[in-house]
Amino acid sequence: GLPSLLTITNADGELELTTKCDADRTVRLTIYHKSLYGDVVPFSLEFTYSPSQNLTPIHGSKQRDNELVRQLCIDTWVANADDLTPFVDVVDPNTVVKSSFTITEEHSRGFCESVGNQAWQYTFARDGILQAPMEYAHIVFTRDMLRLLQSSVFGFGQVNGVHMYNDVTLEDGARMFQVDDELAVTATMNGLTNLRSGKKIKLNWIVERGGKKVATIESAFVVRSHYIDIGNAFERYPQQLITIVLPSAADIAALELNEWFIYCEDTAATLQPNAPIEFCLDSEYRYKSTNVYSSINTTGTVTVQGQNGKRVTIAKVDYKWDTAVKDPVVEFLNRFKTASDVRQFADGGYALTTKANVHLSQATVPSSNANYAKYSLDGNPFHLNPYIADFAELPGTITHGLWTSASTRAIVENVAADGRPERIRAYRTEFTGMVFPTDQLETELVHIGMKNGRMLVKGQTAKIGGGPVMDLTAEIDQPLTAYVFTGQGSQE
Repeated sequence: GLPSLLTITNADGELELTTKCDADRTVRLTIYHKSLYGDVVPFSLEFTYSPSQNLTPIHGSKQRDNELVRQLCIDTWVANADDLTPFVDVVDPNTVVKSSFTITEEHSRGFCESVGNQAWQYTFARDGILQAPMEYAHIVFTRDMLRLLQSSVFGFGQVNGVHMYNDVTLEDGARMFQVDDELAVTATMNGLTNLRSGKKIKLNWIVERGGKKVATIESAFVVRSHYIDIGNAFERYPQQLITIVLPSAADIAALELNEWFIYCEDTAATLQPNAPIEFCLDSEYRYKSTNVYSSINTTGTVTVQGQNGKRVTIAKVDYKWDTAVKDPVVEFLNRFKTASDVRQFADGGYALTTKANVHLSQATVPSSNANYAKYSLDGNPFHLNPYIADFAELPGTITHGLWTSASTRAIVENVAADGRPERIRAYRTEFTGMVFPTDQLETELVHIGMKNGRMLVKGQTAKIGGGPVMDLTAEIDQPLTAYVFTGQGSQE
């Protein structure tokens, strides 16, 4: 008779895939995926063979596949053999997630090796201190980030997930990460919305060390061709800082006429034309449709600089409304918003990457994603298993976007920060294309201006001979400078 079972094993004789056709014409395809920690997890798909339907004789269930993919991700992506805590679902979008992480020397060295970062600060201890890369702002939250991406709140569609961007900002004055740092994370889901291409989730988290804020991070993902119930869509913008300048007394009067602008009863300060006014706002929007809000809630404080140089709270903002297409508070402020902290060069700036340092601006993607997956704690099976990548209709096992981000940031350290990692204070990446193992990448960096005294650098990473895969922006502190004046007689 006809064969009813196909078995595929790897070079070590380990089972990778089986396909079986039962007597009732049920076809079962099982992929045996090995997780980062050696557990073999079967991923079984079921189809019905109907030869009478000549053009489409094999049929499956999309809903069942979605459920199986989500469970696979829970079992292999979130699971960590070093932490036997079971998967805890998130069913409330208002859930505040907290976790902790301690940086070890072994882990830091392994991570740096996986992304090709050879900075001496991560290799040699000075005064007993071994520094660790900025990527720990993300690693510390990886486990819980993945839990949110597999949660009931976010729903199905993991097979179509795409990382959109990642934005890390270190607090002013905060030292960079070090081995033995004990880090704590507080995270919230600040957006669940629908785009034309699919549903989007926005995650925000704060990293603390010793009870003090070290970094603020925002990351967003989109799942193509999957959408959420519009009644569950929302977006939050916490701690928005908007600085405005009102050029005339008439503009000040226009601000004061808004019902949402409420002076503090005990304020003695007054608004003056052309003086900066800072608004710190918390906004939450609920959606009636993709472009229409069902409710708006914007609150906050208003401060100006007092005579003693300190900021003084003079008013509060309190606005609530039902159906609307725009937030009138933000719309009004945007009319007078100033970007005084940013100065872009009129000629577009100058290139930091040149033929002379091209050897510093290129990177080759490793032949396997497994080592980075291990140290980043991101065991996404679509990055590791070619059969599961094929099921997702990918050309191959795509390399993690955050590998490209980390590899490129190592280039920023060398080229733009002169080998001083601590000078990088903010780093934002937007992922624009897929990267695969063994790809060769090259990064171009341009110093486009200044922001609060820091270098403002923009760049793009692209495949050599191919298209762009990532855009980036970085803020880099000026190098420490010392002026030495010699005493009398030094000329002798």
